Amino acid sequence: MSASFLQKFATLRWKLALSYVGVTLITALTLEIILFAILGLFGEPIGDFWARNVGLWTAEQMARRSAGPMEYGSAENLAEALYAPTGLILKFGVSGEEDTRFLDDVRVVVDPQGVVVASNRPDRYPAGKQFADEGFPEAEMLVEKALADQRTAAELMKTADVFAAAVPIISSGGEIFGILFYRQPRPAIVHLAPGDLFQPLAATTLVLLPCMIPLGLIFGIVTATGFTRRLKHLTQASVGLAGGNLARRVEDASGDEIGLLSRQFNRMAEEIQAGAGRQRELAALQERQRLARDLHDGIKQNLFGANLAVAAALNLLDSNPEAARTKLLEARDHSRQAGAEMQTLIGELRPALSDPRGLAAALQDYLQTFGKREGIEVVWRATAADFDPPPHCQQALFRIAQELLTNVARHAHAKRVFLELVSGAKEIRMRITDDGAGFDPSAVDPERSTGLRGIRERLAELQGTLAIDSDPGGGTRVTVILPGPASQAQGAAHD
Repeated sequence: MSASFLQKFATLRWKLALSYVGVTLITALTLEIILFAILGLFGEPIGDFWARNVGLWTAEQMARRSAGPMEYGSAENLAEALYAPTGLILKFGVSGEEDTRFLDDVRVVVDPQGVVVASNRPDRYPAGKQFADEGFPEAEMLVEKALADQRTAAELMKTADVFAAAVPIISSGGEIFGILFYRQPRPAIVHLAPGDLFQPLAATTLVLLPCMIPLGLIFGIVTATGFTRRLKHLTQASVGLAGGNLARRVEDASGDEIGLLSRQFNRMAEEIQAGAGRQRELAALQERQRLARDLHDGIKQNLFGANLAVAAALNLLDSNPEAARTKLLEARDHSRQAGAEMQTLIGELRPALSDPRGLAAALQDYLQTFGKREGIEVVWRATAADFDPPPHCQQALFRIAQELLTNVARHAHAKRVFLELVSGAKEIRMRITDDGAGFDPSAVDPERSTGLRGIRERLAELQGTLAIDSDPGGGTRVTVILPGPASQAQGAAHD
């Protein structure tokens, strides 16, 4: 039996189907055990209650049938009434040869003087004789009591295993014509020992299995199909959401737990979609702030310097042509610098990771362009695992690298820059080191340093850290650390 075959039964549909079969069989067997236990514990009281009520009802029926023949009919009509079947005639087996005379029911009509008028057993209760029941003296006592009280007298005799009753026969005018004596066997008493349960339970189980197993499987598969279909839709929506389809929703208006989970998923997707929109707006705002700062710090200053140089050249053009020429050359340098910085801004405004090869390839290409443009020697080293960082981490690291290298070009006056990228399971680390002028990190105002503030905001969203190690004249070392997939999974488990 292959593992793939067994895996089919590990699905929710088969688990529910098999559970329905098991529950059905266990329920049926439990009910049987309870029934047999009730019979074993209360079989005697139930049997006695049944015999008393059925026997009393039969005796009263016979008394009503005998009233008419005694008032208006003949002995033959009375005999027919006594022999006619009435209700349920119980004939249960009893033990002992001496009790065999009580195997059938007895019906005897006695007049007010205690003389037998008719019976269904004339050989034992001949007409015209005083009523007597040999071996059962309680019979005469019941008849005498019914005559004296003019009410039904009944008793269940456990010693003789019979039920006997004496019912007054009343005429239409309310006169007592006599007594109907009725006797029937007491039913066999039910007693079940624990060992006696095995045979009926085993037989019932063999009968139930061919019926319950197919019914349970069909019911379980039909019921589970709806659950699995809804869970499949929820799973597909979750996969789509993880893949970036933030507009995916699950349509499930039911009131059970799956419906509640679907609505919770929809609310989560809406919050993620709204959060992504806010992130895009914040990123756009940060980019606009950085662009405004770059235009102010670089291009605007160069254009202002070019304008001053041109104005000075115009003033010196007639009186000192050589000095005017020097100013024009200065204006040209400012213009070229402004053009270079504009080209840099245009390049940075392009998508950060348009290279399908990933972060490492995009950074390598950017570093080559940066080194040629700024005249700085760039050393690059990447140590990556078998996986790439998530796309949002790659985007953040690329933008942070751009910002840090821009600061190196503007402020460090460095000749050499070293960038190292290490992508591991626990952390993703990027370090940029330069041999420039350096600075005192404690003297930097974080509110006025737009670039560093933007970097810290990006890292805060990704639970990352920023470390700056620099001394005036000793270069600068900046380390950026983001949590890797293993750390993110561990943090999610703790949450």
